[in-house]
This record gives sequence, C-alpha cells and structure tokens, in this order.
Amino acid sequence: MRSRLISLLTILFVALHGVQGNTCLAQCALKTSFSLTQALTQSGCVIELNLRGQNLELLPPSMGQLRRLRMLFAHENHLRYLPENLTQLDSLRVLFLNKNSLLDLPPTLGKLHRLRQLQIEQNVLRELPPSVGELDSLHYLMSAYNNFTSLPEQFGQLAELEYCDVSHNQLLFLPASFSRLRNLRYVYLNDNKLQSLPTQLGSLSKLEELNLSNNQLEQLPASIGDCQSLKVLILSGNQLKTLPKSLGNLSKLEILILNDNQLTTLPRSLSKLKQLKTIIVKQNAFTPAARRQAETALPGAKLYF
Repeated sequence: MRSRLISLLTILFVALHGVQGNTCLAQCALKTSFSLTQALTQSGCVIELNLRGQNLELLPPSMGQLRRLRMLFAHENHLRYLPENLTQLDSLRVLFLNKNSLLDLPPTLGKLHRLRQLQIEQNVLRELPPSVGELDSLHYLMSAYNNFTSLPEQFGQLAELEYCDVSHNQLLFLPASFSRLRNLRYVYLNDNKLQSLPTQLGSLSKLEELNLSNNQLEQLPASIGDCQSLKVLILSGNQLKTLPKSLGNLSKLEILILNDNQLTTLPRSLSKLKQLKTIIVKQNAFTPAARRQAETALPGAKLYF
C-alpha cells in the first residue's frame, strides 16, 4: 500500500511539473512579437526577434541572455560592432546582419555551432574571423558587398556549406582549403579581383552553379572538368584566351556564359555535352570562320556571338 502511495505521489509530482512547464510554454507561445526591451525582460520566451530597420547603433551586452533565441533579424540598422556575448546564443539558427555598417565580427563567432544561415552582406567588413571555420552547421553564407581581400584558411572547414555568396568584394585569391567544401552547390564569386583559382577546384563534386564573372582570370584549372554536377558556369568579364579541354567532361552543363573575354575558339570537347543548350560568347575575338566552326560542332546549343 505504501509503495503504491509513493508511486501515485511520484506520478502526481511529475504531472504537476509537466502542467507547469506546459503552461509556461503556452504563455510564451501566446506572444510571437517582441520589442528589444520586452525580449530582454522575457528572455526565456524569445525564440525569434525582429529588430529590422530600427536605427539601432548597438546591441546591448544583455543580448546574451536570450538563450532560446533561434532567429535574430537585425538588418537595416546602423550597427558597427556586435557585443562579444552575442556568440553565447547557442540556440541561434538564423542571423541577419546585412545592410549595417559593421567593421568586424566577434572573434568567437565560431561558438554559434547551430547557426545555419548567416547574412552579412552590405557592410564594411574587411575579413572573417578564423573561428568562422567552427560554424559546423552553417549551410548558407551571404557576404556580398563587403571589403574582403581574402578568406581565412579555416573557411574550408565549413563542411555543411551549400550556398556561398562572396561576390562584390576585393578578393585576390581563394584559400586552398576552399576545395574541401564538398557540399557546395551554389557559389557566387563574381565582381572580385581573382587572378587564379585553387588547382583542386574539381573536388567540388556537388557544385551546380558557379559565377566567376568580372574577375581577372587568365586561365582555369583543368580540374574544373571534375565538377560533375555543374549546370551553370559564368565566366564573363575575365581575361581568358583559352579554355581547358576538360570542360567537355561537364556532362550536366546547360548554360555557359563567356562574354567579354579574349577567346578565339571553343574547345572541341564541348561537342560531347548533350545537355548544353546556351553558350554566350559576345565581345570576344572570334573570326567568322571560328564562329561557323563552333556552330557546326555544337548543333544542339544556341550560340550568341
């Protein structure tokens, strides 16, 4: 009898605490929109915080209290720096900081191990902290329109990265480790100052779209032919005089854009690409004879000279 009573009391205790917990969660669920002040006074309830376009010049250090926060939208403000303890938000999945005036990012950024999407475009950032490589859940990185001249070698540790936009910066080169980003599908490196690419670029076997337009490339690595998933390749606005024969191995390639280079011919190997439907080669140095030769070799593709 006594053991049964103890069991009943135990069940009642658990049930009461469950009701209490559910009530707390229910109260939190009733409110989905918070001001910054409200969020800091109800830190245990805040999962999403939208601070977009509020003319904020800083975020308070107490932001670190929002331990349940999963999504933070702080874009279109006037932020120049972030509080160091922002990286204590270990539940954070989405972080929007674009269209601010950020000069740098916290050196401990890599502590955000659950972060999946980071948007930092249209700031005045000059570099990414080396700890960026510790963002082992990061899938989407949008960092266009900053002042990066390089990426840290640790960038290649972003094993889950699928979407990478570092366009409209001042990149002179890519770290060799860039070739280790085996899950990359979409890469935008256009409008930089790249003069060369990693020799092992072909390791990016899942890559579907690659935009390298408006750089200073004079040649492509032969390994680019190993990017077997590539569908769209944009190389306009470079200084290319020839293309590697290995482009003929890109069996899934559908669109090839090469305008504004110094090309006089296309590799014959392109004739093997049955999926290739569009080739744009305007503003190059093709002779009439070279044009006819290309059109004859690629009857299934539409060429634009």
